[in-house]
Amino acid sequence: MQAMHGRLSEPIHYQALQHFVTHSPWPDQPLWDRVSAVLPDRRGILAIDDTGLPKQGRHSVGVKRQYSGTLGKTGNCQVAVTSLLIGQPLVWPVRCELYLPRDWTDDAARRATAGLPSRVRFREKWRIALGQVRAALKRGLHVTAVVADADYGSTTAFRLGLERLGLRYALAIRSNLRVWAVGARQARTVADLAKRLPARQWRRVCWGHGTKGPLAARFVALRVRPWRSRGERWLLCERSVVRDERKYYLLNLDATASLQTLVTVARSRWPIEQQYRDLKDELGWDHFEGRTFRGWNHHAVLTAIAFVFLQLERRRASDDPRPTFPQVRLWVREIMAVLYIASNRKLLNLLADFQRNPPLRI
Repeated sequence: MQAMHGRLSEPIHYQALQHFVTHSPWPDQPLWDRVSAVLPDRRGILAIDDTGLPKQGRHSVGVKRQYSGTLGKTGNCQVAVTSLLIGQPLVWPVRCELYLPRDWTDDAARRATAGLPSRVRFREKWRIALGQVRAALKRGLHVTAVVADADYGSTTAFRLGLERLGLRYALAIRSNLRVWAVGARQARTVADLAKRLPARQWRRVCWGHGTKGPLAARFVALRVRPWRSRGERWLLCERSVVRDERKYYLLNLDATASLQTLVTVARSRWPIEQQYRDLKDELGWDHFEGRTFRGWNHHAVLTAIAFVFLQLERRRASDDPRPTFPQVRLWVREIMAVLYIASNRKLLNLLADFQRNPPLRI
């Protein structure tokens, strides 16, 4: 909020801005509805993910020592469950909700301090995510498939919830998930099944292009029946080209789907990491220092609005490759440096003297 206050053309009192974000009673839900209404892409893959927001103390709402993908380990952080629409060619935020551990929902003193409404109860991350999927459909978004990491894909109830909604999915799963191969008499872990596959069945498939070149790995797909599922699903196994790391996915795409299609859908989550970097590094999503539940939700939706605005501006550009936020930030820094030097006579004289009398080279 201090950074926002410093950039206002007509600054109001700082406490007024602080009150607007942290304590003012305006609801955030209508703004999320408005964000969904203005999205130019109405069709795409819905990516479900959660991200950690590292914290130092224990008073920020929802903070706890818990696993964070951002940290890559267990640490003191908040966790936000998000849904993102992967359109063509941009990614759009759809919803963001704070995950509240039982340490917060079951503690009356903490609830009162953070201002948790009485309707807020403990919900597992997969339940929060499933609610966001339903809300996206209600808002008129056409979801071609749902993708998520192994924390969600390994949860049977989450997969069944997507199937009841009639949605296709491509979900990462853990290596110890047990399935039945076609014609098998006993269930095996997906890791065990993958080890038994002959090397000739693995195929190299490219699913995109990154800053360092093509994104590719070796894949093989086979039909399996997961536990508590009435029909067959696709099991997609992945081996990295260099270090032989293994990943596994469960998909309910048509039985006639090609290997390229399976890989393209399963690997469509990769653009959201760039969005997280933009939201955090450029727009300050993880910089909120308030402790109230209302304030956190206000901050989250305001950050999403800023991101959508910038995406809309980028979309208005020509068909040339669109610059990333770090590139734009670098250009702004270079422009500001030139303007600073041009306005400083001492620096201009120093540069002129340097050109007339360059240092001796040894």
